[in-house]
Amino acid sequence: LRPRPRPKTRLSPPRLPRPPLPTTPRSSLLRPPRSTPLPTRATFPPMKLIGAGFSRTGTISLQEALITLGLPCYHFFELMSKDADLDIWYKYSLDPAGSPLPYKALLEGYEACLDFPICVHYRELMEEFPDAKVILTVRDAEKWRDSLAKIFRTCGWVIVFALVCPRMLKVLVIGVRASFVDTFKMHLDRANWIEAFNRHVAEVKAAVPPEQLLVFDVREGWEPLCKFLECPVPDAAFPHKNKGMSAVQRKILTVVWRDLTDVRFWLRLALVVGSIVALVYASMNLVF
Repeated sequence: LRPRPRPKTRLSPPRLPRPPLPTTPRSSLLRPPRSTPLPTRATFPPMKLIGAGFSRTGTISLQEALITLGLPCYHFFELMSKDADLDIWYKYSLDPAGSPLPYKALLEGYEACLDFPICVHYRELMEEFPDAKVILTVRDAEKWRDSLAKIFRTCGWVIVFALVCPRMLKVLVIGVRASFVDTFKMHLDRANWIEAFNRHVAEVKAAVPPEQLLVFDVREGWEPLCKFLECPVPDAAFPHKNKGMSAVQRKILTVVWRDLTDVRFWLRLALVVGSIVALVYASMNLVF
């Protein structure tokens, strides 16, 4: 019998010394070092610009210009796109004394704010953001009044949708509160609107320190705006948006479409129609 060959012994690599165990407690390894602060609300960009100009004074064009300059801008269109913001402004519009506005929470992440209803609250915003500058967009008062009246005439069908569309109802209530109640004091004549516009311009000029205020006509373009914000003039042309009614109409249709694609809208509509049919049927039985 042949002897079995002995298995070859494998040479194991030399053992390296183990690294020393960390002296840091295990719990501290799960959180960042103390030198790296955790993100807080204060790390968001501060508010730099408060818009005190009314709607129809070039606020949509100014919003586009500020976005081009790198400043996220809160506009009425932004409000219409966010259900949470709509709820906050709607509650305030119904009960201003009982529903104070959380300005910092509403404007978190934005560096500028414009248009209705923000422009009506420029004093409160100056208190919340004392380092922010104020821009007052202006135009000819007669042309402004005609432009605003055109909105109400063209978008009168919004009232019909507001009867069944909850988002559109909130938009309508917020707009009525900011314009008719807070600004025009429920006076609808042409002279009162023009007087309210001129009075607002004078009040802003008196309330804001001159070094903190820019009275701006969007036809002036980039130069005064960039000088006021201390930033370079961009190469692009200054935007001129919404010269007609297209932007407003598109945004309103977007809000209406959101309601139409919501199942709750059809349930509410069925409930309303069913109630009407039931009332008609009951009245017919009583008559006949």
